[in-house]
Amino acid sequence: MDNFVKRADNDSVFVSNSNSQTTDDSKDFYFYNSKTKKKLFPYGFEMAYPFVGKAAVVKYKNRWGLIDRNGGFIFYSEFNYPIKLTSYEKYAVFDGNVKYDVKYGDFRESSIYCAMPATPDYFISKTKNGKYNLIDSNRKPIFKTEMDSIISKQEFIYKDNTNQNLLILKKKNKYGLYLSNGNEILKINYEKAKFIGNYIMLFENNAWNYYTYENSKLNLILSTSFECITPAYQTKVIGAFRKDNKYNLLKINGEILPENFDFISENATYGVKRNALVIFDSEANYYTYTEK
Repeated sequence: MDNFVKRADNDSVFVSNSNSQTTDDSKDFYFYNSKTKKKLFPYGFEMAYPFVGKAAVVKYKNRWGLIDRNGGFIFYSEFNYPIKLTSYEKYAVFDGNVKYDVKYGDFRESSIYCAMPATPDYFISKTKNGKYNLIDSNRKPIFKTEMDSIISKQEFIYKDNTNQNLLILKKKNKYGLYLSNGNEILKINYEKAKFIGNYIMLFENNAWNYYTYENSKLNLILSTSFECITPAYQTKVIGAFRKDNKYNLLKINGEILPENFDFISENATYGVKRNALVIFDSEANYYTYTEK
């Protein structure tokens, strides 16, 4: 579900089986126009995911298929085999071996595979005494002194990702911000620091300050009391935060959503409120996807 929502590039259409969206008692999923709230197709589906580009994955009469934006089937399975989805839901595999590109609705006979993954230029290494350092491809340490911990902004560190090669260093319960080549951005002098999506979070003056790092410069985006715990895929949202055992979204302008939720997913693609599952679109608007 996460990747279907993140890759959906047309928020003028949404899919729901909520009784608030339909006048009948069925629990079928229907596709709607986001503005008019009218059904795009008169028929519903036993299961349906948001449109990704030109196509959407659906289940109809106990069989899986792929429909276009007119509601017609690009592919409809001959058997009731369960659908398989490749990583990031880029491809849908029907009947065991029939593969379609979900975004374009195209049949694909094969995929391109990399024989060997690219080797990172840096590695975070734990020393014999339980401390940490950054090691380059020549096995040389980057920092002269060892750290209590090193947090990387990304899983693998490559030399050509200049604005991404950020590290949070911790030493004696203080935090600082550095580049993977050893250059200092902020001295190890902060009480708290962490990465959240594309942002650097620093706790300063009893507030959380959210920065971006672009063109070798830190840019302050927002200062607030809200501490985000997971990132968001929406460009105008920093992430999700938790307060009083409820969840909400923090936007880059400091605003939050008008209501709280019992749960919000890691990438802010969906949330739960009482007995309803809601979808957050690219603008952080939300609608009921399904409810009990």
